[in-house]
Amino acid sequence: MAILFGLCAVSCFLYVFSLIYVSGNIDFGIIIITVMGIVFLLLAIFHKRFFSFLRKKRWLRYMVTGVLVISVITIMFFEILMYQAQEDSLPSGDVPILVLGAGLINGEPSPTLKRRLNKAYDIYQQNPTTIVTSGGVDYNEEISEGEAMKRYLVSLGVEPTDILVEDKSTSTHENFLFSKELLAPSELKPEIIVITNDFHMFRAKMIGGRVGFTVYAAPSETPKHILVQAHIREYFAIINTYLFQR
Repeated sequence: MAILFGLCAVSCFLYVFSLIYVSGNIDFGIIIITVMGIVFLLLAIFHKRFFSFLRKKRWLRYMVTGVLVISVITIMFFEILMYQAQEDSLPSGDVPILVLGAGLINGEPSPTLKRRLNKAYDIYQQNPTTIVTSGGVDYNEEISEGEAMKRYLVSLGVEPTDILVEDKSTSTHENFLFSKELLAPSELKPEIIVITNDFHMFRAKMIGGRVGFTVYAAPSETPKHILVQAHIREYFAIINTYLFQR
């Protein structure tokens, strides 16, 4: 048992180090995985004492079992919701595209963000329209995500006049809220094509609908090396959205 918990702890720490090495950023998903690694490490060292104490305390056994069962059920439920929020048939006509930010690395779009922007460019090539690049300034950056995204799209061939930069937002809710102020502050349920990662699309559609958009999903593929981290972070983000409407 000690070896199993130890291997789990090492796996968590190695995964965290690889994520930080690649992205240079620490987010909530990385924090959760680090905490999991610490828990596994403690269990590797003290598992005999822990399970001995657990056997003596019926209430604690019930509580641990309840937490595990609820966690498994909600994880499966959220994964189904995320899977069902697949790509929509895109509308014809001049419907704007909203690209949600996903972090910068040294002032340049991260690999995840580049995938979103490449998706936007593909759609733009088929039907040129307005593209809104949405994202504020991160704590360790001197340029906003919105501006960095615009520069990347221009380098691909998008006309600068077709790009609107939203550079104040710090959350998905603000992405939509401030973008609606740019596009159609008084229009009821304006249509918009939203580009974000596949795992994030369910929550993006939910928030976009609450802000007042009719959302069409155009998800981009998530890099495989961040799948676990992204889904762990999204699990807690969905709970936060349900509880606080954000």
